[in-house]
Order: sequence, then C-alpha cells, then structure tokens
Amino acid sequence: MKDYKREIAAYLDEVKEREKYSIDKLIDDIRRSKYVCVFGIGAISYPIISAIRNFTDIKIDFLCDNDQAKWGNIYHENLTCISPDELEKYGDNVAILIATQHYKEIYGQLKKRGFNKIFVITEYRLLNNEYFKNRENIEVIKQNAIKVIDILEDEESREILVVLIKNWFDFDVTGIGYKGIFSQDQYYPVGIIRLRDDEAFVDAGAYNGDTLLEFIAKTDQQFDSICAFELDRQNFHEMEITVNKLETKLKDKIKLYNFGMLDEEKDIGYETGGSGKQSTCINMIGSDSDSGRTVRLSDIMRNDKATFIKMDIEGSELKALFGAEEIIRNQKPKLAICVYHKPEHLWEIPLYLKRIVPEYKIFLRHHTILEYETVCYAVI
Repeated sequence: MKDYKREIAAYLDEVKEREKYSIDKLIDDIRRSKYVCVFGIGAISYPIISAIRNFTDIKIDFLCDNDQAKWGNIYHENLTCISPDELEKYGDNVAILIATQHYKEIYGQLKKRGFNKIFVITEYRLLNNEYFKNRENIEVIKQNAIKVIDILEDEESREILVVLIKNWFDFDVTGIGYKGIFSQDQYYPVGIIRLRDDEAFVDAGAYNGDTLLEFIAKTDQQFDSICAFELDRQNFHEMEITVNKLETKLKDKIKLYNFGMLDEEKDIGYETGGSGKQSTCINMIGSDSDSGRTVRLSDIMRNDKATFIKMDIEGSELKALFGAEEIIRNQKPKLAICVYHKPEHLWEIPLYLKRIVPEYKIFLRHHTILEYETVCYAVI
C-alpha cells in the first residue's frame, strides 16, 4: 500500500523550504510578457479574471476563444475577444492564461500552434495565495493532512487528499490535475451513499431547488421528507416556484426555509450570487449587501427526522455543522459536506465529524475537473 503520510510530509517539507513559491514564479513569468491574453470566455472565466484583477497586478490585454460568435465582442467590461488565428500573430510576445475547464485540450491546441507561454491560473490559488505562502500554515496543513489520512476509509480518498494539496502549490496542466481525481454522481457516489425509501433529506444551500429535484429523482419519489434551506431571497423564490410545480403528494412532504445555517440564530448580511449564480456568501451585517437570518439546524429541526444532510453553503459548512451537532450525534445521518471553500475545511470537517461520531466512515470525492466540488461523505 502506498505510504501517503510519508509522501505528503516529504512534499510539504520541500515546499516549506522553497525561496519562492510556484504561483509567484508563474506571475513573474506572465509579467515579463509584452501582452497577456485570457483564453476562454465562459462561466469559469469570470471568477478567474476577477481574482487576477483583485489579487495580482497582471494587466490583461485581450481575450481569445474558439467560438467564432465571440470574436470582436467585448467581455469583462473592456476586453475584446480575438480569434486563435489572430492570436498567432503575437507569438512569444504573449502570455496565454487558460480560463476554462477544458484546460488540457486548450493547452494541446495552443502547443500545436507554436505557443510556449501557456499558463493555467486557478481562482483557488489566487484567493488563498497568502495562506499557502505562510510557512506556519504549511506545517499546519502537513500535520492535519497526516491525521486525515488515518481516518479516510479508502485508497481513492487518500489519493484525492494528496492530489488536492499538491495542486494548491504546483498545479501542472500536463499532470494529473483535477481530471485524474474527478468522479461523477455528486452527493450520491456509488458504494458510499445508499438511499432508502424513507429518507429524510436536509438540503442546506438548496439554491433554486436543483438538488432537491435530483434527490426526488434518485429516490424515485419514495422518501419521507425534505427540509430545504436557502438564504438568498431570489434563489429561495425560484425554489418556491420549482416546488409549486410538483405533484401535491410530493409538495406535502417538503418544507422550505428562507434561512442560512450557522451555529447561532442571528441577522446577517450576505452577498447575493444573483440570477443564475449559486454563490451566496455570508458577511457582516451593515455592509453593502442583502440581509437575512441564520439558524441552528438542531434548533429548527428539534422534532424532525434527518437521515441525509447535504451542505454546500459557501464556506459556512463548519459552523453549520456545529449548529447541527445534536442532530448528528443523536440521529447519525448520512452526510455530504462540501470542503472546498476554505483550505482548512479539507481537514477540519472530516476530523470534526469523526470526533463527534466515531462510527462514521469518512470518504472524500472530487466532482469537477476544476478546483471546486470536493465533498466529504460520512456514513455508518
């Protein structure tokens, strides 16, 4: 069996001794180019370009895309999209930053066209760059990763943990990347989550009802109840419309709550993701934001059954679990908890769940070919 603890310890010890971290070297290489182009105009490009603008001094000169309909149009406020043929005219004077989930395919395409300065900058690395450069944090990552490896149930989970951590520091477009650890069936991975016909599903971060509908389909409409929580008022309204379209026999088993979830009941401010976006981030009340209210799951569901809890709540997962501790200890539901919003959640959440319910079997799965959608599963 592979010695994952020794591998991750040796790797992070080497990272800690570096004079300069790879993300900073990469940014320096980009700065030295006369022009900077972002390749790919889609949903993924928006958070990446926003992170580049907010966390670096890189100036983006123009965009490129394979879609002919986008050529000549302006995106991201002031960036014109050019064709790959036009991009070729810039040769080695341009640094190309790939901003699409199809980074491997685009990388191959650009190499065939003779480009050499090709980079993939993920949003996650830019957002957490200062955290990853702190040598004390690297030691914390090492010590806790070793602890998590001990409690993970299978080889796939341990491999995912190591690859995720290595990608934080040395993402390699030609290597395993995220594609090598990607698996489908988010929230319902084969062999881990087994649904019964009496499930009581708690959907925390229910967005517009999409995961609620998926649960209904996965159970073939055979379930006990659904309690769905969504903080964002706009998303909640869309979820109400979605549920109202269901048959009465299904609607009668569903409760909708326009609340966020934390370890306390209080009024909060939140930054709305807006129409078509799932991200709704809690911030301080009084900022330029919408307002809402959070609850403790153990309080609001004091008399309700919970057999399966899913959480994707934009970084509030650990505090929400604190607020659900009584339910988790007493009912021991199946759990599907997102652990990708904050680096420390990759170890804090699995270790916390194992501590409060030692019988839990802990798994990790990664459900996109980007840095998003890593889920910790806990089952009896």
